[in-house]
Amino acid sequence: MKTLVYRDQDWPAALDIAEPTKLNFISFQEFVGQEMVVKVRSGASLVAAFADFSSGEGKLTVRVELEEGASLEWHLASLSSGSDQKVFDISAYHLAPSSTAVVSNYGIAKNGGRLTFTGVSQIDRGAKGSNTRQEAKIIVFDAGSDGKCSPVLKIDENDVNASHGASVGRLNDDHLFYLLSRGLAEDEARRLITMGYLKPVLVYFDDQGLKQELNKAIEERL
Repeated sequence: MKTLVYRDQDWPAALDIAEPTKLNFISFQEFVGQEMVVKVRSGASLVAAFADFSSGEGKLTVRVELEEGASLEWHLASLSSGSDQKVFDISAYHLAPSSTAVVSNYGIAKNGGRLTFTGVSQIDRGAKGSNTRQEAKIIVFDAGSDGKCSPVLKIDENDVNASHGASVGRLNDDHLFYLLSRGLAEDEARRLITMGYLKPVLVYFDDQGLKQELNKAIEERL
């Protein structure tokens, strides 16, 4: 599988995917607004992972267009803290039959940070046999922080599968209580839960050096 790696502001405005491809996006520095259009050609597959541990405010808009038999996996992990105000608008458009998309966005909002996940999963008329799923989950650490999830389904065909799920909430009290009962301090318990929430995105990165950088970034921003 072909692998493409983009970091910080080196993201393309457009991509044309015609073969099985893995995309790795990494953001360590300033978060900036950008728009990107990705075309996944007939029969091609795309696995995209975005690890965002940057600071700042802006909106990233990604539109993925799927031709016949094309597939998309999108996995995002983002941390918004302090004055950060980030919006991720990730959409999958099924333009032809038998296309598949799974969009998964996970995030943390803490210390006054703002984080929004939105996007459209659209199946056009004629795109029979297509499957689409959109998931968005945000943990809000404190009263001064804010998280919003607003996935949208637009379905113009009958013979399809389409679903979405969204949740915004505090840390799971049961998980926190379990760790506290094992002798951990509350700060350490919160850190471990957060690590477990953000670290799974690293599975989609092959480069060991990048994984170490990302792991360090998670530790530092927590």
